[in-house]
Amino acid sequence: MYETLNVYLENGLRILMHKIPRIKTMSCGIWIKQGSKYENDETNGLSHLIEHLIVNTSTSSNSEYKKLIDKITLNGVEYNASTTKETTSFYFTGLTAMLPQCIEALSHIAINNLEFNEENVENEKKVVMQEAVSFYSSFNQIIERTSQALWGNLDIGRIIVGNMDNVKNAKLDSIKEIIKNSYTPENAVLVVVGDIDYEKTLIEIEKHFNAWKDIKTREYEEIVNSEPGIYYNSSNGKNSVISVGIRIPKYDSIKKVNVDMISTILGNPGLESRLTQEIRIKRGLAYTINSFVSYYKDKGTLGFTVVCNGNSAKEIVEIIMKELISVKKHGFTEQEIDMAKKILETKTILSMNNLTYHLKFLGKTYCSDKLFSLENEIRKFQKVKNSALIETMDQYFLDNNLGFAGIGSFNVDEVINSLNFI
Repeated sequence: MYETLNVYLENGLRILMHKIPRIKTMSCGIWIKQGSKYENDETNGLSHLIEHLIVNTSTSSNSEYKKLIDKITLNGVEYNASTTKETTSFYFTGLTAMLPQCIEALSHIAINNLEFNEENVENEKKVVMQEAVSFYSSFNQIIERTSQALWGNLDIGRIIVGNMDNVKNAKLDSIKEIIKNSYTPENAVLVVVGDIDYEKTLIEIEKHFNAWKDIKTREYEEIVNSEPGIYYNSSNGKNSVISVGIRIPKYDSIKKVNVDMISTILGNPGLESRLTQEIRIKRGLAYTINSFVSYYKDKGTLGFTVVCNGNSAKEIVEIIMKELISVKKHGFTEQEIDMAKKILETKTILSMNNLTYHLKFLGKTYCSDKLFSLENEIRKFQKVKNSALIETMDQYFLDNNLGFAGIGSFNVDEVINSLNFI
């Protein structure tokens, strides 16, 4: 049984409470539907900067918030914030007794932490720019670059840390304009997880969030780049990183579970995955081979990434394409499917025991206007058959869904010529 309570406040704020009996901890957070997806060329990076400014006690002029955070942290509560392509979130995890204080802190974040000291803003810009430098100088950017190749430099193709010049030159007026148009009750989701009393928790939420004014949220029309493309950044060094990307369905698609299975069998970061066997075990061409899936409200990205010597890039892409063509035609063995089911079931069960992950899962799905349970995800994995995997590959493993991202030193033209399902 998956017990949840879904309610609205009069100002439009959506609230989801999930009761997990017999645990002594809670986790709560608020999700604002504002991320790099909603930015343009001039504002790309500001959602992430705003996250820093709002959560940070040193940039906020709200003394009550500072006192509250001091009390919360002294009682062992962990708190953090995150910006993604579609949302900005703020969340707390700690002992259940601290839930009222954490809900109050979330209300300050959403409603009261919106005035900033200009000198402190300039200091925080430096912090955000250092984070961006770290991002752009590492291979970790390959996941975002894959989405950029598939969807263009707009919508979910926009980089979360954004343009450093935008951050450096950001004015308070621009920052306040984004907050005004996006930090609204109807554009937010509040989630609470733990052994909670629904009535008492709701009373606490109403006490602190009823004051949030019901203001109209900015409108957004989904932008879709017509065709996937190529992202390549030439850089010196011994290693390169390459990623073959495929456009996949949105978060709530019935095909999601099939894509998860395909990704796991082909590129799970273990020695048993097909691509690891072909690229690392049989040929010794690379050490790090992975797959990833990124789901969004209206679309998604599947990627197969390899860190390798640039001289091997063309051969590795050829191997990846050969395997994709093979599985599209023949599917997988029953042993591979059973293994993938066990891997995904194990990951899901471990996630259920991680309260912060559980909270973030519910926050993400609820922001997509759907409500999923981790328990139900396990049931879906168990019912997948080879025929369903082949059907999904027939639908999405197509040349007009195929893109490529690469960073390093290799002949990108040779690599691109290998990218097709023919």
